[in-house]
Amino acid sequence: MKVLLIHFRSAPAIGWKQTCELAKRYRTDSAGSDGVSLEMKKRRDMLEAMGHKVAVCSACEWAEFPLPNLEFDSDETRKMMRNLFRQLEDFAGEAELKKSFNASMSVLKQGLGKAISDFIPEMIFVHNIFCLPIHPAATLALSELLREFRLPCAAIHHDILSEGAYKFTPTCDFAKSILEGYFPPVMPNLSHWTINSRNQKALKDKGIAANVIYDTMNFDDQLVPEIYARLREEIRTKHDIKPHDVVLFVGARIVPNKQIEIAGHLSAILQTLCQNLISVKLYHGKLFSEQSRIILVLAGRPEAAFLDCKAKLFKLFDKQKISWIYAGDDICPGCSQRNGFYALYPDMYTMADFVLYPSGWEGFGNQLLEAFAACLPVAVFEYPVFKEDIASKGVDVVSLGDTVRKNGDGFAHIPGKILDRAALEIIDILTTPEKYRSITANNIAVGKRYFSFDVLRVHLSDVLEWVRSVKV
Repeated sequence: MKVLLIHFRSAPAIGWKQTCELAKRYRTDSAGSDGVSLEMKKRRDMLEAMGHKVAVCSACEWAEFPLPNLEFDSDETRKMMRNLFRQLEDFAGEAELKKSFNASMSVLKQGLGKAISDFIPEMIFVHNIFCLPIHPAATLALSELLREFRLPCAAIHHDILSEGAYKFTPTCDFAKSILEGYFPPVMPNLSHWTINSRNQKALKDKGIAANVIYDTMNFDDQLVPEIYARLREEIRTKHDIKPHDVVLFVGARIVPNKQIEIAGHLSAILQTLCQNLISVKLYHGKLFSEQSRIILVLAGRPEAAFLDCKAKLFKLFDKQKISWIYAGDDICPGCSQRNGFYALYPDMYTMADFVLYPSGWEGFGNQLLEAFAACLPVAVFEYPVFKEDIASKGVDVVSLGDTVRKNGDGFAHIPGKILDRAALEIIDILTTPEKYRSITANNIAVGKRYFSFDVLRVHLSDVLEWVRSVKV
């Protein structure tokens, strides 16, 4: 079967040399390494392994069908979003806004239609375009094409309109009609899937039936010890991290909802406890010495729209006088170790001893699964989807609670007593090999049962079976 995957962005699947050149140009963007693109790539790889022919259409130039106008983080799209959902200020009125919107939609419809006509897919996977109005012209263009081509389409909703992290207030009747009629659209050749039970319930309240498919990882594909040891030494040496240093690792993108400042607060507390660790043997057998450091490593890239968040965060870490490193420039979605780039997973995780996941909101939690698969313990802020769909499966984590406040500095803060307790738990795990191994082994077992590629394979088989039964 020929399958076309469509999303605003996508992970690259091209040669090493070109991938590296692109990685250098995208250092202020997470394009290709964001969670949706990574889940999309997993579907592609598995579909191809199942014998299907797959192509991708996205804004990224590395896609088989690149369509730059699909990029949501552009001046034109931001202007449209501002006038639709914040304040109608750049157009003379609703009629002029609608005229500009329709012009953008026409261009997108032409580009998407050409990709469909050239590839001639038998089905389409659409990721996130139908669930959030971050580029509504693309949503309407694709909706019209699906009605015209009458192709079976599986829509994967990683986020949805009713989630607490997303608020859109229409500025006029036209904007209101878009929100009410297209997020998501309903048609007989469109099936709906979402990545958590909260979204499933919210869609049900709208009269839309959706199945749940969690984010997944290949928990059976572990680095062999020799490669793990080589990567750990190579990446740590590159950043002047010694074997007896402790690395607290954050793999999430640098955007406000990830609450990475909490990782800084926790690192500061752990740093004050270093004296208690001197001459204590760590989980891997090395002694924590007077020269040892606790180092916070950020490996996720920022979004171009949130570079001010990155600068503010780095200023906070300097003020706290913690040891920290930004390693996002090392990341390349395609990876090329010989050129000094690494995949976020599994490569960069080899440098870590403990993962911090302080995010306040996630559709699911891709980097959390990566931490489990990398055999690393994790400290987690208990965001809603974690409590509802992940914690209930039996994972073992250090809790950062579920209560947060914003002070005048704009940063997220959690109660000091919770941070103190979490810091002591982290030290206990780092210095108790049996506990370290028990926690990571448990999380691998849970991952294999609920979030593995076996689960993804069943999902894909179900979707393909639905495609064969669709009559439109």
